[in-house]
Amino acid sequence: MRAAANKHEQSALGQVLHERGRRMTRQRQAVFDAVVAAGGHPCADQVFARVRRQLPHVSLATVYNALEALVGCGQLAKIPRTDRGPARYDPRRDSHHHARCIACSKVWDIDDKAIAVRTVSTPRRFKPVGYKVEVLVECPADCPADARICVPTTGSKKT
Repeated sequence: MRAAANKHEQSALGQVLHERGRRMTRQRQAVFDAVVAAGGHPCADQVFARVRRQLPHVSLATVYNALEALVGCGQLAKIPRTDRGPARYDPRRDSHHHARCIACSKVWDIDDKAIAVRTVSTPRRFKPVGYKVEVLVECPADCPADARICVPTTGSKKT
């Protein structure tokens, strides 16, 4: 059953790429699958490590190009890099918010879709047309500090 679902996802991805004037390639499929399989918000290096297991000769540049192509086609969302961490990629395409650790740059989803609308539109009478909110947080004390997940940075202060 999962194999049939995966074939459908592959054909749907191929169709979207084709409609946007891009070719479906093994590398693009592998990159997409790696982001989805990561179960979070991987950075390009994490995606590269996963894809290399499947395609040992793939280059980091190919992974970056595939990520940008998938973002450009609306199949992945890009959470921009900050001064404290790399860009992250999100397979969720619905509108939602993020929390990012100021120490390690790990990202989590926040699903309260109304927070930005309530905060901005009501007192100022704005008409929301979209939103992106990123809440800066500090990881809990049990953060794994795994270099593949958490990238320690300098300059973060505890308040």
